Amino acid sequence: MSPQGDAYFEFDRPELRELVPAAARRVLDVGCGAGALGAALREERGIEVMGLELSPDAAARARERLDAVVEANLDDLVELPFERRGFDAMVFGDVLEHLHDPHRLLRALRPWLSDDGALVCSIPNVAHWSVVLPLLTQDRWPYADSGLLDRTHVHFFTLAEADLMLRECGFAVESAATTTLPQPPPAAVDHLTRFLAALGTDEPSTRRRLTAYQYLLLARPAG
Repeated sequence: MSPQGDAYFEFDRPELRELVPAAARRVLDVGCGAGALGAALREERGIEVMGLELSPDAAARARERLDAVVEANLDDLVELPFERRGFDAMVFGDVLEHLHDPHRLLRALRPWLSDDGALVCSIPNVAHWSVVLPLLTQDRWPYADSGLLDRTHVHFFTLAEADLMLRECGFAVESAATTTLPQPPPAAVDHLTRFLAALGTDEPSTRRRLTAYQYLLLARPAG
């Protein structure tokens, strides 16, 4: 998503908090905004949460809620002022798609994650029907101020591409869940699903790909 005033920095993301392992005692919230997610984790579990945030105003608010906040440009970040291997989990809530080189950041942060630590990621799905149908039927790829085609998105991911990125950076996906839009998909999704099945795709998995709005991934260091 793209900033829409103060509300943009205040999402506490319960669907991501659920994926943070129960044993995690020290968490890094990458792109923490004003610290709402981390504050909720601290209140629920009594754990330490550190944050990384680009916006000076949001970082200032997050410092009132989290144990520490580093104001940083994630596209340039190479070092953290924390103990290496000191984090049990790192949360990337709709962050990686905004970066010029998300692979670089994942590799740069890896030394600060414990060997049995977890990455929790929320990644928009560019194969969602609301993107695919306008592309196929209207020749449109309409950028907007928020959503899947947020004009500040630099990278676009499917589940397969997100999985490949994580594997290339030394992580293995342990679980993959989805979020969906509250309204049912249009009938055209059924037609497209059947058409793609006729071309050899698996119909149930094709429909899941077309209706997944975001992927919620839990990954761990591989090997």
